Amino acid sequence: MSSIIESMGEEDSSFISLEKVIADLDTTTNEYFLNIFKSKALDVGILRLRKGETDAQEPHSVDEVYFVIEGTGHIEIEDKMKPVNRADFIFVPANVHHRFVVGNKDLIVLYFFGCS
Repeated sequence: MSSIIESMGEEDSSFISLEKVIADLDTTTNEYFLNIFKSKALDVGILRLRKGETDAQEPHSVDEVYFVIEGTGHIEIEDKMKPVNRADFIFVPANVHHRFVVGNKDLIVLYFFGCS
C-alpha cells in the first residue's frame, strides 16, 4: 500500500499537516485508515473510526504504538477492554490481538509500527 508522502512531490515529502491527512482520509473509499509515511523501517498512519464502525484490523508481526488524537473509546487487547482518551499513548506488542471500539465521538488515532 502506498502512502500520502509517496504521492507528494519530493520537495514536500518531509512535512504534512493533520488537516491534509484527514482530508485525504475523507476521499479514501471504503477504508478507515491511511498510511502517511512508509520507509524500510517504519510505517506511520492514521485511523478514524466513526460511531458504529468496527475496527477489523488483524494482529501485526511487529510492535505498534498508537496515539489518540481525538475522541474516546476503548481498546481491546487480548480480550481486556481499556478506556482510551485524547492524548493517550498505547503500546501493543507484536502478534497480539487488538481492536478499537468507538465511544460517542469519532476516534482518530495515529499509529507507528516497525516494518517486518
